[in-house]
Amino acid sequence: MNFSWKKVLGLLMLLVVFVVLFFTVYLWVTLTDYGYSMPSWGESPVSFDMGVSLGPKPNATGVALDTTIRIYTMRDTTVKDLRLTPEVPIARMSEEIGYHVPYGMYTFYPAEPLKPATTYNLSVFIMRETVSWSFTTTSEPLQSEISFYIASNVFWVALLVATAGTSVIGVLVWIKRRHV
Repeated sequence: MNFSWKKVLGLLMLLVVFVVLFFTVYLWVTLTDYGYSMPSWGESPVSFDMGVSLGPKPNATGVALDTTIRIYTMRDTTVKDLRLTPEVPIARMSEEIGYHVPYGMYTFYPAEPLKPATTYNLSVFIMRETVSWSFTTTSEPLQSEISFYIASNVFWVALLVATAGTSVIGVLVWIKRRHV
């Protein structure tokens, strides 16, 4: 077995390619809300000393099946324990505090499309209170074809793209070295 710095350097380069591809795909999908619809806003049914907006807005109808659930707070606070009935698994949650929003924006991304013509009841813990509201989805079938499934399975998609891209580059480099 020969130790070769060329082989080590080649493997490190492939690792860099893998990491760059993975994070490029992962960040592109997650930072652009790719594959999800954004809900309209409504004020919280619970009276707070400051504004809390909810999306989909309370009692909304015709909500897209690929919607996110968003909570906007005008004060730095904790938002946790989102519950949906009927139950929907959440693929991921993003939290933006004080960057391009005045205080807090919490976005929950469902792992699967919501069911058509269904009333969803939500509750979430905000500032020592449980806030509850509901909305009803559209009866129309899901319009966003594969983009929703890419977004809700972003880790696996990024892993697949990075593995495939790294494999192709590795094979091309190997072929080139064999012909030199």
